[in-house]
Amino acid sequence: MATQEGIRSTPADPHGSSAVSSDDTQAYVDLQQSLAFTRLRSRSRRYLTAMAALFLGVFTAIIALMTWTPEPLHGQGVGIDVPTVLAAGLLVLPCVVAVIHLRYAGRRLDPLAEIVRAQFDRSRR
Repeated sequence: MATQEGIRSTPADPHGSSAVSSDDTQAYVDLQQSLAFTRLRSRSRRYLTAMAALFLGVFTAIIALMTWTPEPLHGQGVGIDVPTVLAAGLLVLPCVVAVIHLRYAGRRLDPLAEIVRAQFDRSRR
């Protein structure tokens, strides 16, 4: 297994240049301080926090419902087995969150990511 020092000294190309030059490092720093990058990071964090809260809230609600009210849930008075429906909901919820993420990312995150990528490409030239 290679040590961290061995990784740093490994050349990126046959001519022996390093993988990241000081110009690239400055480009990364400038990019990280840009308004577009800050907005992208902020939107991404807000979205992820909201989705995590939604998922954990629904999961906690289902667990609490199944724990604190076992009698009505395990009866089949309505003609369906409620715990089975809730378990199916837990399986479907990540798929719903993924679809929401794809739509949100396509509409709100991807355009900003393209701006950030274009800024970075321009700064490296």
